[in-house]
Order: sequence, then structure tokens, then C-alpha cells
Amino acid sequence: MMKRLLLLVYLIVFFFQIALIAQESSRFNSLNLTYEKGLDLYQKEMYADAQKTFEQYIAGLPKGYYQQKVSAEFYRAMCAIFLNNDDAEYLIGQFIQNYPESQLIDQAYFAMGKMQYQQKKYSQAVYWLSKIDKNGLDKDSRYEWQFMLGYGYFMTNDYESANRWLFQIKDIDNKFAAPATYYYSHIAYIQKKFATALKGFEKLQNDELFAQLVPYYITHIYYLQGEYKKVTLYSPSLVRNNKNKRAPEVAKIVGDAFFKLKQYDSSLIYLKIYEEKNKQQLSREDIYLLGFAYYKNSKYSEAAKYLERIATIDDSLSQNANYHLADCYLKLDDKNKARQAFGLASKLDFDRIIKEDALFNFAKLTYEQLYAPFNEAIDAFKAYIKEFPSSPRIDEAYNYLTLAYLSSRNYKEAVESLEKISKKDATINTALQRAAYFRGLELFQNLNYTDAIQMFTKSLEYAGYNQQIAAQALFWRAESHYRLSNFENAANDLERFIVTPGAFGLEEYLIAHYNLGYAYFKMKQYDTAITWFRKYNSLLNDSRVNTVADAYNRIGDCFFIQRRYWAAIDYYEKAANLDVLDADYALFQRGFSLGLVSRPEKKIETLKGLLSKYPASSYTDDAIFEIAEAYNILENTSQAIDFYKRVESEFPNSSYYPKALVQIGLLYYNSSDLENSLAYYKRVVETFPNSAEAKNALIGIRNIYIDKGDAETYFSYASKLGSIANISATEKDSLSYMAAEKVYLTGNCEKSILAFENYLSENPQGNFAVNAMYYIADCNIRNNNVDKAVEYFENIINRPRNSFTEQSLLRIGNIYLNQKQYEKAYTYLDNLESIAEVKSMLLDARLGKLRCAFELQRDDQIPVIAANILSTEKLSPELERETRFKLAKANYRSKKYDDALIEFSRVAQNLKTIEGAESKFMKALIYFERGEYNRTESEVFSFAENNTPHQYWLAKSFILLADSYAAQNDFFQAKATLQSVLDGYSYTTDGIIDEATSKLNQLVKSEKERQSVKQD
Repeated sequence: MMKRLLLLVYLIVFFFQIALIAQESSRFNSLNLTYEKGLDLYQKEMYADAQKTFEQYIAGLPKGYYQQKVSAEFYRAMCAIFLNNDDAEYLIGQFIQNYPESQLIDQAYFAMGKMQYQQKKYSQAVYWLSKIDKNGLDKDSRYEWQFMLGYGYFMTNDYESANRWLFQIKDIDNKFAAPATYYYSHIAYIQKKFATALKGFEKLQNDELFAQLVPYYITHIYYLQGEYKKVTLYSPSLVRNNKNKRAPEVAKIVGDAFFKLKQYDSSLIYLKIYEEKNKQQLSREDIYLLGFAYYKNSKYSEAAKYLERIATIDDSLSQNANYHLADCYLKLDDKNKARQAFGLASKLDFDRIIKEDALFNFAKLTYEQLYAPFNEAIDAFKAYIKEFPSSPRIDEAYNYLTLAYLSSRNYKEAVESLEKISKKDATINTALQRAAYFRGLELFQNLNYTDAIQMFTKSLEYAGYNQQIAAQALFWRAESHYRLSNFENAANDLERFIVTPGAFGLEEYLIAHYNLGYAYFKMKQYDTAITWFRKYNSLLNDSRVNTVADAYNRIGDCFFIQRRYWAAIDYYEKAANLDVLDADYALFQRGFSLGLVSRPEKKIETLKGLLSKYPASSYTDDAIFEIAEAYNILENTSQAIDFYKRVESEFPNSSYYPKALVQIGLLYYNSSDLENSLAYYKRVVETFPNSAEAKNALIGIRNIYIDKGDAETYFSYASKLGSIANISATEKDSLSYMAAEKVYLTGNCEKSILAFENYLSENPQGNFAVNAMYYIADCNIRNNNVDKAVEYFENIINRPRNSFTEQSLLRIGNIYLNQKQYEKAYTYLDNLESIAEVKSMLLDARLGKLRCAFELQRDDQIPVIAANILSTEKLSPELERETRFKLAKANYRSKKYDDALIEFSRVAQNLKTIEGAESKFMKALIYFERGEYNRTESEVFSFAENNTPHQYWLAKSFILLADSYAAQNDFFQAKATLQSVLDGYSYTTDGIIDEATSKLNQLVKSEKERQSVKQD
């Protein structure tokens, strides 16, 4: 029974197992169908459905079906790749990681590599593709695999590996052969294996994909191989294809090829095509080619426009461009620009042949154009001789150097340079004589008389070489001595000048006689002075000119000083009759002299003639007073009083005023009109105490009271006057002062101050108190105790007008002027102008006011002050120049540019003076600020041509000229001009070099920036 039971159990279990197996088999068959379906969908490229199917398969696959799972996961990942799903890389990566031993691993590597390749991740693509065993790929995949590896290596710049893979398929019939050939050839092109590259590119000329591209490589290769003829035959058709973007590039190559073949006309055609398409991208080399092609086609104006743009860098291209640019300008007859371009080319050392020729031509043109504001011609020839001593043109250079020395107008540096020559021949000595003479003239005109004398003396050391210059050096050395008050030396030189051979024909010859008269006049050798003044007038045949009239007046003065009055009268009359200069002075002196020879009627007649003919004369008050004096002598009391009263009413600030009051008092006294007499005398005593007139008036007052028999009233009045009325005190006062004055005359200021101070302490209201205070002030100035001097000058000024009022006003005004306390100085000088009688004092006051007003920028007042100064007779050239210059600057500051130009033009007529040089610059500056660039340039060139010793203002003008060029976009000339300043200007501490350097650097920087923008 048990056995049957066990058998039943076994049967149940067996059939259950059979049922399970059948069920499992049915399930597997179903999954297998799913797999097959997925594979079918995959092969039909229905990747989305295929991926879902494989995912169902994988999800339902029981354990133990390893191979089936591997295959399903592979295809699922491949579907993701084809669908570009985000998880594609992850899935294929997981497959590679999980099943490295799978037979599908090479396909997985291929898929991963291809995916990275397509994503342009070439380094990763190469990594995966490199893992593949080629035997795991079919034939087509193998070609693709090889190309992707080659291209991947190419893109990662591993050209050797790239070539190895590309080489394997480039000559085999497959769809990757053409691109493989292209990249293989491209690598050869990069590696400059041009023959290999050319062979490959030529194979691709008919390839549908590369036919449009390879002709440009072929063009480049021909060009790089130097096969310029082939370029010109093969490539022009590419230029004519306007649809091709590379046509301009090929045009450049073709143009350059023709250029290399020296077929410049054809070259220019293609270079212009390139330029038209790439105007904003031209390189310096492109610009040079265009410029040189125009140059070779004799189109010099066009060539210059391009060649000027090259010199942004100091390199061989700039040197070459500037050298040929110079030749363009020579052909265009613009020697100035040619000179500049040669100069720039000569600064660079890249091509010694160019440097040598450029330097010689720069020096030669500089000399021929007389363009040497900074001695450029001399410096250039010296540099040439030093740098190219074996040149076949060395003798010609030496000859030019000598001529340059002779014609140099930069005399300061010429003298310095010539003196450094150890062995001087006759030519050098001639040049030195000339340069020293003209340098002396420059120093003279800038009021540097001591240094001028040294230069004239140096010139005279070579007197034998040029007699005319030797004579002129003597004359101007004499003038320098005269200005320094060395009258004896002046006279000696002038007398030597007159007898020097060659002097007679000079314009200085006549004036030398006149100057000799003055030299002897200053030395108080009056008879000799008369002789020379007479000779001068005789030589001029008594012409109606200022100097002749002045000479007559000086002869009259000589006779007058010697009390030979009748002779003086004759010469004063001759001066007055000429009526050209100081005729009023001559009339006054004639009238005054007639009085001295007891001809009062003639005196009155002459002086009235003066008043009638010259009513505005500065001698009017003198004449009126002297007429009154003459009437007094003639005892014509009423007429005398009338004229004295004219002084009283018309000239209250005149020095004649107290004298006239005394004389009126005396005339009233003599007429027994004691009350009027007393009134006038008292006005003098009370208004001008301690004056000589006050003493005379006090005597008159005493006489009146005595005549009245009223001595008590006189004593009472006199007691209130202090020491003036005390005769004994007056005598003591006089003696004390004289003792102090004797010390002062010895020049001992320390003792003088003590002596005068003692005098003032004992005689505070002494007759000579004003004198003492003035001399104390003078000594304090000599001792540099200016503040103390000011105290005494102010004390003098605050007293009633006296003989030292004008001098004190002038000196205190000048003190404050020197201290730059212009407000204070102006006040004192203005007061001086209102009371000054003497012409020289009036002129000093006005000049001081002008200087103060100029510094205070009271530009509205300056025209009036300047007009008063310029109306002064015999105004020295130096003072006229200063006045006009300050007037011009004031007008400029007030933006009155037309008025400023008028005055600057007048001052700029003499460029040897510093005011003249600055005025020339200011003229150019005004034109520049107005945008009148042509006039700016004309002024600067005129400045350079007419010579000046003031190199600072000349250099400033050239910097301004560079600004003018830059404003007109002429950057070549702007740079060349600034470079000329840097090369020629010899001073380094006045800011010129820094300014020129800064502007030049900015120009170069700007040009580089513009060039960079075009290339970008």
C-alpha cells in the first residue's frame, strides 16, 4: 500500500515538473519572439519601437540568460544612440563597462567613438576608436573607422597619427577616399611638404565635394614654392569668380606673384581688386605692396599715400617704405617731404645700403633747402662721415659739410661745433669768423652785451678772412661797449671801424660817426664830440632826418655846456628848422640860451614860437616859466605875473610851481602890493617847507613885516616854522648834512646810514631831511635791506612834493614790481605818471605800469598804456618791442586775435629777440586755433628760414606744425616733424623733448590702433 502511495506522489511530482517545463518553454518562446521583433524593428531603423521592445525583453528575461541579455542591452544602447537620447552615452558606457568580453564590444567601441566624433569630442572619439579590433568591424565600418581615427587625430593636431590612418584609405575605392586625401594633403600643406600636398589636391580637382576648394590650395602652394609664373597662369580665373569669397585673397596672391615677377602693371590690377574687397583689413605688407606697385608704375602721388602709412614700427619694411617714399616726393618736386622721408629711412639699420644713401640725401637736401633750424645739415654730414668713412661719396660729404658750416644760421651751435675741430683750415676759420659774428649780433639784440662782446672778439680773431665781417664785428662790439657805458672802449672800436678796409661801403659807416659823437659826449670830451657830430651831418649833407637833427642838438649841448652860447644858439636853430625830432627841445634851448646872452626879447619870441608850434610839448611849463623870467628881466611886471600865473594855474605839479609862486610874491612886493606878496610867500613856506624856495619866501616875508614895522608879527609867525626860520639852526643843519653827504659820496653805506640817521634825529624837519631819507633808502637797497628802504621812500612820498618825490615813486614802484607785488607797484607808478615832468621819468612810469598790468592781466588797460609808451619820441627798439609784445599778448588773452596778429607781426620782424621768436610762434598758434593750417605751416617754415637763436620757440613751432599735420590726417609729416625735433633739439630740461616724445608716441599708438582695427 505504501509503495502505491509513493508511486502516486512521484507521478504527481513528475507531471508537475513536466507542466512547469512546458510553461517555461512557452514563456521563453514568447520572449524570443519579443527579441526577434526588437531586432527586426532595429534593422528597419525603427529605433524608438525597437528600444521599447528590447527594454520589454530585458525586463522579462529570467536569470541565467546572460548572452540574450548582453545582446538586448547592446541594441537598446544603439537605439538610444540613433535616437540621440540623453542617456545614449550612459547606456553604451554601461555596456562597455559591464560586458568587456562581449563579442559586441568592438561594435560598442565603434558606436561610442562615432558618437563622440559626431559631438566633435575628438580626443574621446580617438580614445574609443583606438580600442577597436578591426576584425570586429565589417568592411564599410572599417573604412569609416579609419577615417574617423585619421580625422580625430587631425583635429587634435596629431598630424603623424592622422597621416598614418588617412594614408590607409586615401587611395582605396571607398566613400572616405576623397576626404582622406584632402586632409592628408592639408596636413602636408601645413607641414610645408608642398609637392605631396599639391599631388593630393590635384587629384581632387574634379571631386564634387572639393573641386571648389582645392584651387585655392594649389594657388597657395604655387606661390609658396616660388612658382610665380604658374600662379599668374593658373589663378587669375579664380579672381574673376565674384561669387567666391576667397577671390580677394587669391587676388592678393596673384598681385604679389606679378609683383615678384616685376610685372608691376599687372600686379597693381590684382592688388587693387584685393584692396577694394578688404579696405578695412589691409596689413602693413599689403599697403607696402600697393604703394610700391604704384611707385613702379610711376604713379608717385598714389604711391606716397600708401607708403606714408607704413612706418608704425621700426623695421625693415618701414625703412624701405620711407626710402622709396622719399624718391616719390623727389619725383613730385616736394623736396621738404623727400628730406623728411630720407631722414626717417636713415634712422634705421636694417639695410645699410639704404641707410647710407638715405643719410647722404637727407643731409644734402637739408643743406640745399637751407633748412637747418637745429643744424640738421651739419649734424647729418658729420654723422655720415663718421658712419661711412669708406664711402665713395666721402669727399663730397666733406665738401658739403664745409659749405653747411658757412651757411649755418644756428650760430650758437655752429660756433660750438667749429671750435671743437682741432685742425682748422681756411674754410673752417672763415666759417667760424662768420658764425661768431652773427652769434654776437643775436646776443646783442637780446641785450646780452657782455657775451656779445666776447663773440665779436672771437670773430675778430679771424679778421683776415673776411674784411667786411671784421669791420662789422668792430662796429657792433663798439655798440655793445656803449650799452655797457664803456664809452672809451666804444670810441676806440668805432675809430678802428671807420679806418678798417671794407667799412666805407657798409651801412654802419655813417652811423659810426654819429655814435662816436655820442661816445665822446658821454665822456665829456665835448670838442671831440662836436667834431664827429659835424662829420656825420656833413656826410649826410644835412639831410632832414632824425639823427641829423639830434646831432645838431647835441652839438648845441656841447657848446652850451662850455658856455659858448652863441654857437649853441646857432646849432639849436638848425635842429629846430629841420622840425623832425626834438624840435621843441631845440627851440627851448635856443630861447634859454638867448636869455643867457642877454637877449630877452629874442628869448620871448623863440619860446612863444615853441608854445604856438608845439602846444603839447613836454617843455611847455619850462617855456612859460622862462618867458615870465624874460619879462621880469625886461621889467614888464604885468606880463611876467601873467606867465608866472599860467604856471600856477596850468602846472600845479610842475617843479616850476613853487618857483613861480616865489617870483609872483617878489613882483607883488616890488609893486608894493604887500598883501598879495605876503600871501604868495606864505603859500610857498607852508606848502613846500624845507625847500630852497621856502627859504627865499621866508626872506620876503621878513622884509614885508619889517617894511610894515611889524617885527613882532614876523617873530610870532617864524616861531611856528621851526628850524627853517632860525638862521643859526639852518647853518648847523647845513653843516650836519654836508658831513653825512661826504661819507655817502665815499660809497660807505654803513657809515652813511648812521650819519644820515644822526642828522635826522637832530634835525627831523631839517632843510635836507628829504635828501637824507633818500640816501638812507638808497644805501639800504645796496645792502639788500629793501623793507627799510621802502619805509624811507614812503616817508618822502608822503611829504609835500619835493625834488625826490618822482625818484622815490619810481624806485618804490620798481621794488614792488621786482617782488611781484604788482598791485602795489601799479599804484605807485600810476601816481608817478600823474606828476612826472621829465620825459624819461614819464616813460619809466608807463613802462612799469605796463609790466604790472600785464602780470595782473588787466588786459583792458594795456592798450591805453601801450599807446602812451609808443607815442614817446626816441623810444628804443627794445622798449618798443617789449610794449608791442605785451600788447599783443593782452589782445590774445582778450580773444582780440586780429589786433593780436597785428602786434605779433610787428614784433616777429626780428626773430633774433626772444619776444620776436615767441611772437612768431604765437602767430602760428592763432592760425592753428582758427583752423587755418596752411597759414600755420607758412609761419613755421618762415620761422625756420629766417633764423633765430631762440631754439625753444622754434621747436615749439615745429611741434605745433606736427599738430597741424595731424589735424589734417597727414600722419607721416606729423611724425617726421616730431622726429626732426627729437633728432635736432639739443636741450633736454625745458620740456620740449618730453612734449615731442609724448606726441610722437601718441601718433604711433593711434596708427597702430587703426591698423589693428583694420586687420581685425
